[in-house]
Order: sequence, then C-alpha cells, then structure tokens
Amino acid sequence: MNQSTTPNPNLARHPSESPSESHSERQPLGFRDYRAPRQHGESFVEPAFDQALPVLEANRQLLSGHTIFESLRERARRQLIEDAMRYTSVYRNTDWLDGESVEAIAQRPILMAGHQPALFHPGVWFKNFALSHVAQQTGSVAVNLVIDNDVAASSSIRIPTLDAETLEAVYEAVPYDEAAGGVPYEQTTIRNQEVFDRFDDRVKRVVATLVEKPCVDQLWDHARAAIERCGVAGCALAQARHGLEGDLGLQTLELPIGVVCRTTAFAEFVLLILTELPRFQRCYNLAADEYRQHHGIRSTAHPVPNLAEQDGWFEAPLWIYGNQSPVRRPVWVRLSDDHLVISDREEREVKLDIRYPRLAAEKLISMLTPDFKLRPRALLTTMYARLILSDLFMHGIGGAKYDQLGDRIIRSFFMVEPPRFMVMSATVQLPEVKSADHAGSVRQLKRQLRETYFQPERFVDTADLDATLIARKAGLLVNQPPRGDRRNWHRELTEINRQLASCLDDRRSQLVAELATAQRAAASQALLASREHPFCVFPVDYLRETFSQLLRGLAPARQQP
Repeated sequence: MNQSTTPNPNLARHPSESPSESHSERQPLGFRDYRAPRQHGESFVEPAFDQALPVLEANRQLLSGHTIFESLRERARRQLIEDAMRYTSVYRNTDWLDGESVEAIAQRPILMAGHQPALFHPGVWFKNFALSHVAQQTGSVAVNLVIDNDVAASSSIRIPTLDAETLEAVYEAVPYDEAAGGVPYEQTTIRNQEVFDRFDDRVKRVVATLVEKPCVDQLWDHARAAIERCGVAGCALAQARHGLEGDLGLQTLELPIGVVCRTTAFAEFVLLILTELPRFQRCYNLAADEYRQHHGIRSTAHPVPNLAEQDGWFEAPLWIYGNQSPVRRPVWVRLSDDHLVISDREEREVKLDIRYPRLAAEKLISMLTPDFKLRPRALLTTMYARLILSDLFMHGIGGAKYDQLGDRIIRSFFMVEPPRFMVMSATVQLPEVKSADHAGSVRQLKRQLRETYFQPERFVDTADLDATLIARKAGLLVNQPPRGDRRNWHRELTEINRQLASCLDDRRSQLVAELATAQRAAASQALLASREHPFCVFPVDYLRETFSQLLRGLAPARQQP
C-alpha cells in the first residue's frame, strides 16, 4: 500500500495549539447544529466578516508546509486559476484581474464557495455576494465551484402567486424544460427550446400579483445566450446567474466541478485515498456513525450512507457516469500490491499501476472520456476544495452541518487538523409581506371551539343557555370532592357540559367556518413569508440593497416594493 499519507508529526497541529499539545490529545467537539435565520433581514455569519482574514491566514499556515499537500496545492491552484479565468471569460469580463498573470493570481489567497447550478433562494445567493465582498476585504481571489455533478431534481421551479378567486397565496410550477430530472446537472440537455426561451415570460406573469419587476428578466437574457453556447441546463443556469452577478459588480471567478475533475492534481488527490481505501472507509464510516448517534438518527442513509465492502471490492466516495449512461453509479475499487481497479462493476472499468503516483494520476486522467466521468461525492468535493484548492471555504447551513463529517475524516485519515470554514446564510422575504398574526387567530379559534364543549358557560352572552345549569356547574367546581370520590361528581359535570354544549351548535358552526378561513389565511401568510422562493422572482435592486446592508452589518429596512 501507498504510505505517503503519513505526515510529519510537527505539521499535525492547528496554529491555535501549543507545541506541547499533540493532535491525538485534542478530541473533536460535538456536532454543531447550525440554523438558518428566521426573520426577514437577518443573516448568520460565522466567523464574522472581520474575522475572515485571520482565519484565512491561519488556514494557510496550517497547510503551507504539509508534506502531502504542499506540492499538490501549488500545482492544483495554478491550474484552478488558469481554468477559471478561461472559463469565466467566455461569458463575462474579468477586468478586475487585468494585468495580473496566472502565476501571480495563484499566489494570492483563494477564497472559495460552491453550490448546485439551481435557481436557489436568496439566502443561498447571499453567499455569492459575501464571497466577492470578503475576497476584496482580504486581498483574495474568489472562485465559486459549480457543483454540476449533483442530481437535478426537476426542470421547474415553484413560483408564489395569488389565486384569482380567493386571493390567497399558492404555488404554481413553472418549467424551463420538459426534462424530468434524475441525472446530474451537467447531463441535463434542453429538450424543449421554446419552453426554455419563454421561461422568463411565464415567471413574470405568474408572480405579477406579488412582484412588479422580478430579476428573471435580466437573468434570462444571460440564460438564452448561455444555452446557445453549451446546450446544457445546468451550465446555462449557472452562467446566467454568474453573468447577472457580473452586471451587479461581483468580482468572482467560476468553474464547474467537472472541469476540476479532469486535472492531474485532482487525480493525485483521489489516488491518495484510493490506495488506502480500506483505512479511508473506516474513517468515513466512523464519522457517519458518530453523526447518526449524536443526532439520534436511525436511517443508515442519513447524512450519507456508509461505504460498503463486497467480495474484495471497496466502495469509494466517487460517482461514475457518462453521456450515454447519465445515471450516477457508485465507484468500486479492488486493490493489490501495485495495481488498483476502478469500476462501477457493470460496464466501466480501468486498471492502474500505482507504483509511481504521478504517472498513475496522468494515466487515470487519460482514461477519462465523455462516457467515463469520475466525479466526487459531496464530502470529497469539499475535502479537496478545503485542503488543496482554497485557503478559506464558505459553506451554507446545510453544507456546514455535513462537512463536520469532513472534519472528522480529515483528522483521522490525513492526521492533520482541518482548516476552518465559514458558514453563512440569510433570510429575505418578498417585498411588502404583511405581518398579520393569522397563526395567533388560528390558536384562539381552536381554543374557543374547545371551550364550546368543556366551558360552554363562557358563551352565555351570545347564546341562550340554561342559567340553572350554569349555576349548578359553578357550585360543583367550588365544592370538589376528595380524590378517589369524584366519579358521580365528574359524571354530573360532564352531563351539564353536554347539555350546555348542545345549545351552541350554531356558534360552533360559525367558529368552524372562521377557523377554516383563518387557517387558509395563515397558510397563505406562511407561503408568502417563506425564505425558500427562488431569487429570480425578487427585484434585483431590492436584493442588492438588502445584501449590501447585511454585508455592512446593518439591519435592512422593512421590505419596500
């Protein structure tokens, strides 16, 4: 087996440790339960923006001299910048980098984030604005990874609108294509160009009852140009969003993970793991088991399934798929002293001589084709991004929760303290969302309905109730018998309540109707106040100003149209 993963013990300490505190003595803390902000105009940022630079510098110090990563980081980062500049310049300008060579840019700190090429909600988009903001604060170059190896759920989005008859808020699905999803974003070719071209018009029409000028207009101008270049929905959505960010002045580069995976540096990193896959599996599975135990999760599929072993084959944290067979399949590896076989155990397989790691990596890259795409799973993606490509990685809430598994795997497999990451999200509601307390009305009406059965005397002013029965009940409540001797007392009290309640049928029907109305209003209010609406239905100036205030640490003013 390859033993190159044994690090220098002096490099296995975080900069915050004292020289006498060994890595083995530092026990991992419990899992953090990050939560997204709930109210409009609130953000969650940890560590704070003004702490980004010291965290970034500590991460650079941590990784700069590590014997495994030093050479690999240098080559991978240079390739990253070269590829990202070339890729980004195809569809938007990179003039803020004019005059700098690739070599010079690659020597700067690299700030990184990543997300699927979806039409996500503003809380996710806030991370892209923060990426540009922090990069300018810290003198870093910002790179956003397009995670186009994740599976696209569908080719439509849910748009909030008002029902024409009831004026209550409902969702309407608006498609940008006829594809059903189920394959990676990079495989989602457009089937119906007309549906794609008219997507912005449909979105504007559906959301017109709530938003006058959604930014889908500007976004889809970029999308139509992008689809002509690439023909792939995932590519077009990402380039459209990044093009709009360029219009708004964000200074970031972008690169799909599929391009990163075609580099020799990525292959070298993957082979570091595959050549010691049994040990990596133990680290990976233990981290997942600890997560499930900590959170009381019974499902073995959450947060990630354990990696399996079958008949001498070891499952790896990778996917295989291709243009002809776009459904992702797990990667399996069989190891021997100087060779390993990488396969999906169905139709794709390669064999590598691993005695010379650099040559093995070059050979692996040469074997990758449009029908043999090797892609990382989520934890491996961020592991490579954090350890090799960047100096500081920005997570959203979900990514931060799961990447605590990555921290544990890094500690146990590479035996190095993992670099810290940032976590951030924001909550932005639609303009002019009213804050009526319909949920409170629902609670009150439910309480009144219960009172018609168990405290009917409260309705004496609005119904014709027998005063004798009311007086008798009051007397029973004042003169309660001792415990163990209340059977007859309770039976009489129940009968009085029944007789009084029978006189409240009309009032009860009225309350039921009022409750149904309040519940519909509460559901409508909750839908409108959701933080999950796609960013393309919001006015661009409204989002830009909200994000700008959050980046400056200010509380945004209440929504304006």
